[in-house]
Amino acid sequence: GLRDNAATMLTSNSKEKERSLSFLCCWYLGRRRFAMLLLLSLAFVVFILGSYTINKESNSPIIHQSIETMDFVSNQTPLSRELSSFYTENSNDDGIRGSDVDIIHPPPSHHHPCDSFSFPPPPPPGLRRPGPRPCPVCYLSPEEALAHMPKHPFESPVLKNLTYVHEESPVKREEEGQGGSEFGGYPSLEDRTNSFDIKESMTVHCGFVKGTKPVHQTGFEIDEDILPELDHEMARNNIPFYMFIDEETHSYLKNTSSYSDDNKRVGLWRIIVVHNVPYTDARRNGKIPKLLLHRLFPNIRYSIWLDAKLQLVVDPYQILERFLWRTNSSIAMSRHYRRFDVFVEAEANKAARKYDNASIDYQVEFYKKEGLTPYTDAKLPITSDVPEGCTIIREHIPITNLFTCVWFNEVDRFTSRDQLSFAIARDKIREKVDWSINMFLDCERRNFVKQVYHRDVLMNMKPPRASSSSKVLPEPLTLPRGKAVGGRATGGKKIPGQRGKRRHRKVSAGGRNMR
Repeated sequence: GLRDNAATMLTSNSKEKERSLSFLCCWYLGRRRFAMLLLLSLAFVVFILGSYTINKESNSPIIHQSIETMDFVSNQTPLSRELSSFYTENSNDDGIRGSDVDIIHPPPSHHHPCDSFSFPPPPPPGLRRPGPRPCPVCYLSPEEALAHMPKHPFESPVLKNLTYVHEESPVKREEEGQGGSEFGGYPSLEDRTNSFDIKESMTVHCGFVKGTKPVHQTGFEIDEDILPELDHEMARNNIPFYMFIDEETHSYLKNTSSYSDDNKRVGLWRIIVVHNVPYTDARRNGKIPKLLLHRLFPNIRYSIWLDAKLQLVVDPYQILERFLWRTNSSIAMSRHYRRFDVFVEAEANKAARKYDNASIDYQVEFYKKEGLTPYTDAKLPITSDVPEGCTIIREHIPITNLFTCVWFNEVDRFTSRDQLSFAIARDKIREKVDWSINMFLDCERRNFVKQVYHRDVLMNMKPPRASSSSKVLPEPLTLPRGKAVGGRATGGKKIPGQRGKRRHRKVSAGGRNMR
């Protein structure tokens, strides 16, 4: 949750350049020339097929993802089989830490410097490492990336003026599918339908319905001394780093040597302490700065959101150039590394007990009635209905602001599992306007961030067994626990029959904002 930020949200000022993917081919030379020729022929065929698969998968002609395994799964589409072939079926994303980041700086060129970039062929099966891994990404240097910043904002299709509902005393209506909160304003089903009817000027629910400012007397409140920073237009060459935490985490930070209470900073991170959070569900609280960042920072042009489990290892301007400016996109996030179908994602959430099953089933059935179908190749060029969601790279323009507003409204109305509501929010907007989301490969995301363990995972890890030649290691250091702005999903209620639930990843909050 947000309380994990102190332990996990660290930034690296130097770009990590680790070893490129290496592969060794060990050939067993038979006694007969025929066997040698047969092996060489098979190797050539595998190389050609592997190159074709890589080129076919990528959204971009210059970025490709390595094939880590060829473990095909039943009941998947050809596209999803192709994508999931990059990973082993038994890998667990919660326990894998990113590594082996390949950053390629291209030489100068009259065309785009990365036009000639190509991905190396896949390693032999015996040398493929299990689990999701990062793949090489061609970045411009930070100076070149900054020079590629568009002079004018991305054009918002149809929608030009977006305003937000303000209501001091919102009333909950009794109707099918009515969920929501006082913070969200209890939008009716009619309000929900209207929010997808894209017009030149629109007024929609987008949280913060009460109070005089988006962060003053709204139920998601911050200290007065930081308000001028939120309204300030940020300089082109200055990238501020903000970390959202709750009061409990703030109390913990004040007892650490890394925190300066004078300027409320941890390293580069400017701390924003949130008071009076609106939900008892900590995961849902974490969605407020994640999806409604444009309400908190109304004058920024670009932002990069990172969950607290991630550590940034690439310059933000390089990320913006690669995933927004180069692809002419207004918003980008990685697709899930294994699952591409909302219905499959829902079952995975139920199996992992990430939310109560009845609420998940109700949400999915509601979406089915609205026309949501399982993912197939027929949805191409859409490559996935399930985002990874832990990183969001966006330009703040009316259409992207509307998208995150209606996405948040789904999280407010139904479960806090935003991966379940992503596709319906995206598709309903796409039905009205020509607009898309750059859903890049998850191995590319793993190139610019490293995943680190959440604090609750570290606390529950058993120490290694002592051997005759080793010392017994102490138990992990006990850190404060409790309610946070981002955390586990319970909907604020005790769930019968789910005692002793195992811990899962926490949704965190951290944003990178720039103009």
